[in-house]
Amino acid sequence: MNQKETNNTNKTREDSYLAVLRIPSFTVLLVGRLVSGAGQILFSMATMWYILQLTESALAAALIPMLPYLIYAFLGIPLATISDRLPKKKLLIWTDIWRAVIACILAILFLTDAMLPWHIYAANLLIAILGFMFNPATQTVIPAILPKPTEQLAPANALLNSSSKTIELLGYAVGGILISLISVQSILFIYAITFLLSALSIAFIRIPITKVVKQKGFSGFVKDSMQGITFLFSSKILACCIIFGAIINFAGAPLHIFTPIFANMVLEAGPQGYGLLQSAFAAGSVVGSLLSGKYAKRLSLAHWFLISYLISGASLLFMPVFPNLYIAIACSFLLMLGLALVNVPLITSILLSTPEEKRGRVMNSMGVLMSGISNPLGLLLGGWLIETYNPSWVYMGIGMFVVFMGMASLFVRPFREDRVGHTSRSATAVSSGT
Repeated sequence: MNQKETNNTNKTREDSYLAVLRIPSFTVLLVGRLVSGAGQILFSMATMWYILQLTESALAAALIPMLPYLIYAFLGIPLATISDRLPKKKLLIWTDIWRAVIACILAILFLTDAMLPWHIYAANLLIAILGFMFNPATQTVIPAILPKPTEQLAPANALLNSSSKTIELLGYAVGGILISLISVQSILFIYAITFLLSALSIAFIRIPITKVVKQKGFSGFVKDSMQGITFLFSSKILACCIIFGAIINFAGAPLHIFTPIFANMVLEAGPQGYGLLQSAFAAGSVVGSLLSGKYAKRLSLAHWFLISYLISGASLLFMPVFPNLYIAIACSFLLMLGLALVNVPLITSILLSTPEEKRGRVMNSMGVLMSGISNPLGLLLGGWLIETYNPSWVYMGIGMFVVFMGMASLFVRPFREDRVGHTSRSATAVSSGT
């Protein structure tokens, strides 16, 4: 084997999933996030179920999962600014510890019969705030703990995304069983243990000290908070990605409401059919993340957006045309696979191009702009559509719109330049033998 072939083989090994999993710091962080993610699902389910039993109000219970959306939309960027200013290892450990403490306090209130509804809401509020400081710190740390982030960040992000979706799928199934078998306070103690384990695992990770640049005073804090949005819109291709992503999230948000209705009214499959569609969504997300993680550098962001929208839009169009449960499951799988295809390349591209002292703000700004605002507005739209139109027509309408957005990306100048530029770079690389 000549030197060129050896180098190519080594590169393949370095950016493989197995090679990334062999990095001790990343694997420990991944396992810690999975354990705490499972605990978070249990906590949300248990507290929502308790509120529902206590108040017999669906609206009161619905406020539990809505709180994180509200916190993210209004405080996501300032919380990321705080996260960027603090030492990352201490922040990760202490946010985990405080979430465990909050869960233990709730469990004690349960045991002493002193629990009131506002305690549940306050706990969920505080835990959401801590989570939105923890997440941007994690995104800042991951590139720092990878030996070769340029090559390994895409598979690392794919593993994080696919693993969290798998835990989400299994967590809700196992959580429903646990809630029926054990007490709420026991689940709260389990939740606390998961976060203590996460904190313990992070304590053993060697995390390099990241650069911190901050301006003084309240006006300086505001200016620092705006740097995430400013950075995203300083790049034409990233600005287009954010705008297109926000529009698609707005259009797709009603599907959260329509999926159970579609399963019941159109497919006549009942709750079992709805569960199968949700499982197909999760499976599609896992496969899409793993595929895009493996081939993230093969295509430009513009190519990924085009492929993503065409697959997901066609799936939405196809589903109501042939109202069959098995076809709907296949379409649901392809729908989420298509949407997941663009996530890993987009996140990887932004993380690699962002200075480490701004990563938290940039990533939270992206999330707020793409989903924190558009998803709630889309859900409001869905509430109106559900009262006005047949679910099949809504699915087809959203599908046509997504396909249209995919085709429209062909004519958007930054997307077009990105596709041409990536093709030229690939051709140069091939001709030079690299």
